[in-house]
Amino acid sequence: MEHFELSVKRFDQFAAEYAQRFMDMNAYSDSIGLFCHSIGNAQPKILELACGPGNVTRLLKLRFPDSRIVAIDLAPQMIEIAQKLLPEVDFRVMDVRDISEIPEQFDAIMCSFCLPFLSKTDTEKLIADCADRLVSGGVLYISTMEGNEERAGYETTSFSGNSEIYFNYHQQQNLEKAFSDGGFEIVRLKLQDYTEPDGNFTTDMIFIAKKR
Repeated sequence: MEHFELSVKRFDQFAAEYAQRFMDMNAYSDSIGLFCHSIGNAQPKILELACGPGNVTRLLKLRFPDSRIVAIDLAPQMIEIAQKLLPEVDFRVMDVRDISEIPEQFDAIMCSFCLPFLSKTDTEKLIADCADRLVSGGVLYISTMEGNEERAGYETTSFSGNSEIYFNYHQQQNLEKAFSDGGFEIVRLKLQDYTEPDGNFTTDMIFIAKKR
């Protein structure tokens, strides 16, 4: 089984535990708020990638009650939880690596902590695919963990007990190049420390970019 497929299986298996652990997104509220402010449209069409149990989706819908949101995740249990939370949102079980198959374009794309489960190659393709799915001037939010690619491997988490999940790490310069190659201008980059359950720190990178 590939790393990505195993990660999806784990998220599906521990969807309820994940929802309980991460429904509160206060640590990222300022960045999500800036993303929403950058959209500049009271009724935007938003695509959310790897939406999980709808924790970020809920914030987007509160900010834009008249928005149309398409939110995708490959873990069916995550989608089931999200649908119960926000029945008015168009939730779909779908692989983020296949968004080129979505025919419509969006004013904004939210991609909160999906990249830790994508390789460097898949990440570069995803950013290029996001550019194709955005209208001119559309806004893209991407967050992930900073680190050398060699750091990738299986790790325990705060929600999956002893079941490990494979995490990828990404470097700032590589993502900046992918944004540039995709025709994006970076509006904001925030580096934010996150305390792991074992007391160690990781650095989150939060990008907000606009399609030129």
